[in-house]
Amino acid sequence: RLEQDRAFTSLPDQRDRSFARLLVVTAERRRGQIDQILAQCVTKSTPKRGKQDAFVLACIRVGAAQILFLDVPHYAAIKETVEVLRSNPKLRVPEPKIKFANAVLRRIGREGQDMLESLTAPSDNVSPWLLDEWNRSWGEEETHKIVSQMMEESSVDLSIKYSLGATSKDRAIEVEQIQKQFGENATILPHGSIRVGKNTTGAVTQWPLYEEGMWWVQDASATLPAIALHNALENKYDDVNNLHVVDMCAAPGGKTAQLMSLGFGSVTAIEVSPRRSRRLVENLERLNFHDKCTVVVDDASKWTPDEGKVAGVIVDVPCSATGTGSKRPDVLRREKESLENLLETQECLARHCAENILEVGGIMVYATCSLLKQESEDQVQKLLDSGLVETLPFAPGEIPGFDKSIDKNGWLRVLPGFLPGELESCDGFFVARLAKIDTV
Repeated sequence: RLEQDRAFTSLPDQRDRSFARLLVVTAERRRGQIDQILAQCVTKSTPKRGKQDAFVLACIRVGAAQILFLDVPHYAAIKETVEVLRSNPKLRVPEPKIKFANAVLRRIGREGQDMLESLTAPSDNVSPWLLDEWNRSWGEEETHKIVSQMMEESSVDLSIKYSLGATSKDRAIEVEQIQKQFGENATILPHGSIRVGKNTTGAVTQWPLYEEGMWWVQDASATLPAIALHNALENKYDDVNNLHVVDMCAAPGGKTAQLMSLGFGSVTAIEVSPRRSRRLVENLERLNFHDKCTVVVDDASKWTPDEGKVAGVIVDVPCSATGTGSKRPDVLRREKESLENLLETQECLARHCAENILEVGGIMVYATCSLLKQESEDQVQKLLDSGLVETLPFAPGEIPGFDKSIDKNGWLRVLPGFLPGELESCDGFFVARLAKIDTV
């Protein structure tokens, strides 16, 4: 939403846009703690409720975020908040409400840090039902670690476009060459992604080799499904150039681009949303993959390939996205009721792919960016119980850096904050690799 706001996009300086984004993300990420403190600061003298209240509250939250978490001087945060309240051209805020906001922020300036330490915890920023689910699934200590990691600013990772026919050695060299373009603070992650250093700022479109289409932004965890599919099919066929694979629910196109980059001869990307499919096509065009990939705008749960069943499919299903909390803090406040339709969609889509898309012996990679077992482990278990597929487990050392994420079933369960080194900061993810069984 921020990227589509005219007031934001019209900011002339990239530094101003970066700071505006930081303010919004921090206020969203720490909203639970901020609201706890506001509850202590608001008294009976609160002005009567009116249509301006949502705007006033949003401004107070952003002002509080600056004081409590961004080390902005109190006077500057308060002054800027008051000016915003007074200068909104679309909404005239009454003076009593402006004075109310001023008073609340001044009190936060005086007492906020003490209240933050004594009255709040990072877990206040997560829906109680979600915390309960994580505590049951991963344990209280582990959940605390997950939440703490999600309160940190997320890193930016890049996936690399490899040369056609590149060997593993060639790919490593190409990654090193691009990493050097981003300076000494950029690091190569164990599995081959590049983590951009904090000193790389400004618009992504202005970063090195963007116009040349040599990379795309993709979290380290999000690269795992395509790597998993490629490893299995390369091991089975030696050469994947003649294979047809499908990326379900493909937008914005990171996994599709990976499949193209890894040398698959035919890739079909399925996306139900016309808007998201346009973004997918735009991304593929920048990478010069658009003429080598077929993009289909259709319901993935109903689509079938015209030329027979395929060797591999990635099923990165629509999910709660609760593993992406560091990038999208709003997902940490999801309502439990929103899960019901998602679970039905996930089960329907996964079964459709196993029955109607995948050839016997073909490989399905089921993936979610969710930390909920209902959307991940439980859905795969249903597929296994159906007798349509069997697990093709991940082997130690297969995906460098992620051995600790291999569970007892041979699936990958990535929890934020648990992997060693740079990979400690990555999205929560689940990946299961399955082979279709001949049921005849």
